[in-house]
Amino acid sequence: MKIAKKFMTLALAAALGVGCATVGIGAAPSNTSDLAAVAPSRTSETTVDSKQSSIYEVVKELEKTQGFADLQAKYKDLADAFKQINNGTMKMEDFIKVLKSLSVDEADKADLEDAIAKLEGKMIVTFVYEFNVLKPEEAKPNDDGTYEVKINVPSLTDTMEGIQLWVYSKDGTKKFVVIDPVNIDKEGKTLTVNLNDGDFFMVIADAK
Repeated sequence: MKIAKKFMTLALAAALGVGCATVGIGAAPSNTSDLAAVAPSRTSETTVDSKQSSIYEVVKELEKTQGFADLQAKYKDLADAFKQINNGTMKMEDFIKVLKSLSVDEADKADLEDAIAKLEGKMIVTFVYEFNVLKPEEAKPNDDGTYEVKINVPSLTDTMEGIQLWVYSKDGTKKFVVIDPVNIDKEGKTLTVNLNDGDFFMVIADAK
């Protein structure tokens, strides 16, 4: 009888040991929770919605455009920063440092400083793109000369807040701006935005 009780005690201890081990494993931090804190991937391309794609385009291969060549001539460091963002080697804090180092015209200083302030606490959601009007005869400009375009942004997520665009506009009334979209559709992963022909832009959001 004593031997039987001894075996029962050992069996119970073993069962408790396994239970404790199981609890320990379950309490270990999940790698998936760590991944959720990482900024979204920018590998998916932003595109103009199919209904407008014959009239407007967004270009990621900036080096191929005349607008980028003009930007390099005026603000080489900014052009280099765009390339680094598109190569995945520049984060928001480094981009802000580049903007702070730019030597801009006196008329643009206040706008640049305002844009820099609005970038604090933000993360980069997309690559930098150049927006172009392909068919001016079919495009319908707004009263201020901008064009309303719907873009597909696959990297948008349901949890993103503070979604905006950072824009360098060589022809706009303000050269450096952070603007709000006209419409945000997280479920459809689209943004409706107002841009000038030739604007460089990237989508940004509140950092997690």
